[in-house]
Parts: sequence; C-alpha cells; structure tokens
Amino acid sequence: MPVHPQVAQYLEEISKVDLPPFEEMTPEFIRSTLTPSPEPHIPSQSIENRSIPVNGTKIPIRIYTPPEAIMINAEEMPALVFFHGGGWVMGTLDAYDGVCQDLAGTSGCKVISVDYRMAPEFPYPIPFDDSYSATEWISVHARELGIDRHQIAVGGDSAGGNLATAVALKARHSESLNLVYQLLVYPVTNYQFDTESYQSFGTNYFLTKRAMEWFWDQYLPDESSGREIYASPLRCKDLAGMPDTLVITAGYDPLYSEAVQYIEMLRKSDVIVEHLNYEDMIHGFFRRSDLYDRAYEAVQAAGQKIKQRYSRM
Repeated sequence: MPVHPQVAQYLEEISKVDLPPFEEMTPEFIRSTLTPSPEPHIPSQSIENRSIPVNGTKIPIRIYTPPEAIMINAEEMPALVFFHGGGWVMGTLDAYDGVCQDLAGTSGCKVISVDYRMAPEFPYPIPFDDSYSATEWISVHARELGIDRHQIAVGGDSAGGNLATAVALKARHSESLNLVYQLLVYPVTNYQFDTESYQSFGTNYFLTKRAMEWFWDQYLPDESSGREIYASPLRCKDLAGMPDTLVITAGYDPLYSEAVQYIEMLRKSDVIVEHLNYEDMIHGFFRRSDLYDRAYEAVQAAGQKIKQRYSRM
C-alpha cells in the first residue's frame, strides 16, 4: 500500500523546508522546531497542573478529567499515565495537550501526562527513573487524585512508549504499583538499527535511521547502557507478568520491525496483546490530527480499547 495522500503531501511540504536533519541540530534547536498541539476533539472537563517530588527534584504533571468518565465508585476512576515522545530529547506537556484530552475523552479515564527530564542534560536512566517514580507516586496518591490505584495503565508514543513499557517491566516486581494495561504507540524497543524496517524506511519517511542513531546517542551515557532491559525492553528474555497491551504501529516507520518483534516476545510470554497497524502512515502521525484524518481515528481506537479493558474489570 502506498503512503496515505495526506502523508505524501506532508512529506513533499517538509522536503521544501530549509531545515537541517535531526542529527545535525542541537538539542536546543530541535526543541524549538516542535509543532504545537492540535486542538482536541473532546475537550476535558478539567485540566490540572501539578508538580510532584521525584528523585530529589520536582517534575510537572498534567491531569485531564474527561467530560464523561468510567467510575469505579462515586469518587474514583481509572487512569492512564502518559509519557510523550520526542526521542527522549524533545516533547512537552503542551505539545501533547490535544492528544491527551482526546485519549481521556475517548477512554473515559483520567489521563496524567508526565513531564520527565530529558537527555542529553539528563541521560538514561534519569528519564526512565523519573517515569517510574512518577507512576509510583501517582499510585500511592491515587485517592487524592480521584483514581483507583488498582486501575492504572501506562502509555506513550515512540520514546514515550519505550518509557511506558520499561515502567511496566519494573512494576512487575513492585508491591506498590499494579499496572493493568499498556498503550504503546510505535514504541522504541531496542538499541539496534539493522531491522528490515530500518533498511526499507530509514530514509525519506520523516524519521530516519540517522536521526534515531542521534537520539540514542543523546539518551545513552555509553553504548553498553543500550543493552539494559529498561533501555531496550526487547532484550528482556521473559516478559511474563506484563499487563495486557495495545500496540499501534505505522507501516512506513523505521521502528515498525522492532515493535512487531516486541509483540511477538509479549505473546510468547503469554501476555494478551492487540496490534493495530496503520499501514499507510509514518512515524509521529498519532498526535497530528491537524494533518492526518487517521490520527484521530487511531486515538479513538486506543481510547475505546482502554475503555473496553476497564469495563471488563
């Protein structure tokens, strides 16, 4: 299948923009190129900004309450803890505001977006540690936040998907954190660049192989760190005990193969996994409902899957 006409138009437009590739930019400059959030389709009933104590500092979180919620009881609802993408280098709460509101609105659960510290100023494992500690803090303070600590999911896109599933990996051994679901949108799962999709889609489809090498270089303090399972979850030999999972992929994405490999590993470990592939889309499409009709389609699908998961409990 060829790329969607809206993708083809976008790729043509960005080819005319006089910007260097990601790998030739500084982190400061690359952050300045991040596009603002599209407007939400389902505005949240309320949005609350807070700072929470994490690893000797404070990081921001943003809490979205949907207009129509699944209620566990009169005071508590399920929650999705969300980590934004951006190669562990860029991304903000504001840039993901629209997609988080839409995820809350379509799922009926609270969405809590976490603004973890980013590389290269804060390399691995700091973004992962921030993400895990923030999720643990949310669980411990669930009643204060109006959520059920036994109904918490994690999710994210790209590098955020990497952080989400790494958090789920570690949570398997926690008594204070019980995760029931994970939403992984074209997640980074392995520090390796020789897959079929890297070879087929590593150039000309927005995210490139060289860009991913650069992002990993910013994230890792040294190459050996890339072999650790909380950096490369695909390298975990046993994924038993992971929560039910939804993986969303894009067909023209250099990360497609490693996402599929991760799905296979989860299934071999008897984890319940659903896979939705948007075969005519490229990496990064999920939050760009201003560009692609299929973006909001994917967000709706994700929200409905989360709602179904919680409705069964």
